[in-house]
Amino acid sequence: MSSRKAKADGPFVMVTKKLLNDPEWRSLSSSAKVVWIYLRSKFNYKTFSEVSLTYSEMKGVMSTATLSRAFKELIAAGFIRQTKKGGLYGGSSKYKFIGPHGKFIYKKMKV
Repeated sequence: MSSRKAKADGPFVMVTKKLLNDPEWRSLSSSAKVVWIYLRSKFNYKTFSEVSLTYSEMKGVMSTATLSRAFKELIAAGFIRQTKKGGLYGGSSKYKFIGPHGKFIYKKMKV
């Protein structure tokens, strides 16, 4: 085994210990936590834009009904806010991270 440190396999999603210990986070379903992590992975640090996660992107991860429930649960718990409603002809819905865990620390600056 090499004594060199292993490199990360590319970008990752950081979940802080503060978030893991938050009672609101702990009360979320596993599906809602997975959706939050997928949404977080889509956040663009260059534009600080809203994020979207389509049903087709989650195909094979969870059913559309479970995904819909997870979005509603995250909104009700105050982790995300829907900023644009999507749909059949309206494109994909857009979301912003809100609440105590909505801020990001990126290169020593809060986003």
